Amino acid sequence: MKSIALSMMVLVGALVTTDALAQGYINQDGREFRSRRDAVSPSRSNREVQRRSARDAYAARGFDGSWSVAINTRSGACDPSYRFGVQIINNRVVYEGRAAGQVSSGGGVSVAIAQGDQQANGSGRLSGTRGSGVWRGYGSRGSCAGTWVAQRH
Repeated sequence: MKSIALSMMVLVGALVTTDALAQGYINQDGREFRSRRDAVSPSRSNREVQRRSARDAYAARGFDGSWSVAINTRSGACDPSYRFGVQIINNRVVYEGRAAGQVSSGGGVSVAIAQGDQQANGSGRLSGTRGSGVWRGYGSRGSCAGTWVAQRH
């Protein structure tokens, strides 16, 4: 049976991709696009919200690129460690082509995933070319928790 850490990353990818696709900003190939609805002239209040969102997205794009993530289990019956790659595209964490979380303009990272009887949440912070945080999960073998570190390629 797969470890909760591996399942966590697969689930994060599925949920983030679903969220990005539902919002109409990233297609299945990971390319950004806007729906026709977004192309229509927005009201003044909508323009201000879009301006703020664009400013936040631009700031967060400072984290865009390829990242290597190492998960270390500190408690529970999960694999002791696991390493994998992710992409950050327009402040979204993308794993195996699927959205898995988000990055704030200040570098805060959050992910939440669920699949079957397994679920996991992770949070932390990116700064420049490095990042770190914590994760907690629950699956068929019980609960697990640990830390993660990331480095940009």
